[in-house]
Amino acid sequence: MARFPALVLLLMALINLGRGAIHAFAPDGGAGSIAGLDLTHDRQTILSLFAVLGLGQMVKGAAQLYIVARRRDLVGLFMAIQVADTAMAVINLYLWRPLPVSVPGQPFNLLLLALQLAALGIVIRRRGA
Repeated sequence: MARFPALVLLLMALINLGRGAIHAFAPDGGAGSIAGLDLTHDRQTILSLFAVLGLGQMVKGAAQLYIVARRRDLVGLFMAIQVADTAMAVINLYLWRPLPVSVPGQPFNLLLLALQLAALGIVIRRRGA
């Protein structure tokens, strides 16, 4: 149980690196082929925004890998940042500015948020003990 938060952070690092690479380097950034977004209008703008998102995800994933490999003392901090990031994504996808189509990331992010909250709860409980 003590290694669970680090394993969740490792999982998030791999997901962030994978998602980021798709968003940054796939011909359509995954916007059409995965999310099913219509790219006929403002294609270049959408692809540019997806690339920026993807490059940021890759930076975050690389930092998370470093934390898991070398700085386990920062797992709690980075897990808290990841929880905030995922929570904001869920709020955006479902409430604030939802996409015109349902995308695979919507239910997957709910599952990831629950997993991240459990890991963060373990970190907080361990520090309070």
